[in-house]
Amino acid sequence: MCFLNLYNIYKYRVNKKLSSIINELPFQDNDLLKAMKYSMFSGGKRLRPCLVYGIGKMFKVNMTTLDIISSAIECIHIYSLIHDDLPCMDNDDFRRGRQSCHIKYTEYTALLAGNALHALAFNILSKNCMPGVSDQKRINMIHELSNSIGSTGMCIGQMLDLEKITKFNLSQLKITNLYKTAFLIRLSVRLAYFAAHNFSTIILSYLDVFSISFGLAFQMQDDILDMHKDVLKREYRIEKHNSLKNITVPLKVNLDVLKDQVNKLCDKSFLALNNLQKIGFNITFLKSLIQFSIKDN
Repeated sequence: MCFLNLYNIYKYRVNKKLSSIINELPFQDNDLLKAMKYSMFSGGKRLRPCLVYGIGKMFKVNMTTLDIISSAIECIHIYSLIHDDLPCMDNDDFRRGRQSCHIKYTEYTALLAGNALHALAFNILSKNCMPGVSDQKRINMIHELSNSIGSTGMCIGQMLDLEKITKFNLSQLKITNLYKTAFLIRLSVRLAYFAAHNFSTIILSYLDVFSISFGLAFQMQDDILDMHKDVLKREYRIEKHNSLKNITVPLKVNLDVLKDQVNKLCDKSFLALNNLQKIGFNITFLKSLIQFSIKDN
């Protein structure tokens, strides 16, 4: 099966599961649930769930289990985007060509919608049936999730991102992106692997190199795209907010340096996948996912 067909199948699976989960929640007519749905089904790439499915397929993990893992991780991802757009953070009025959650609804509704999705992720991972996953494995997965998104993961990355307007260089960008983005990418890979029947520290080390390198490259590519928008964004913020805070990447960063970093990180990610291929694993989907997510943008 070609990459795009498989990719669309994975997107369909996670969307169907997320829709089922959220539609079973109470207060469907309340703006809180409407805001959760609005942000969840806003046309995202579902990169992290597709990573879960890709890794799970490679290690023969039950698809029902992968549905649960991918749904939990996507709830975390969407919650982070809702909060990122808030006036106290990145102060963005639009997300993926549509009004941000706090513009479509209200600031307090967006804040609570993000909080609700954060809580829902733990609910999904803790209570739903995951064939082949023992209680101890489930606890380990929940521990990994909490480690990857709090003060040792995504939240500290977001804090570093907000602080970097006064001090900034390429090294700091890498550290920020590691915590802000790459650890959630690594989480997607790790949780799928933890659900597998066999465990190897060597295989996990290859997966970590692959996912961290991929995550850093993915965020840097996004930074490059943002750099093209920064001049207009700055002018807009000066006019509307009289503030320059929270621009994703300051213009003083050399664009060619970032592009070179993206290429090197992609090569490192491919090398880790090649090491997995040498010991008998099919890496075709994962290599295509890197190409699709980074190289083709």
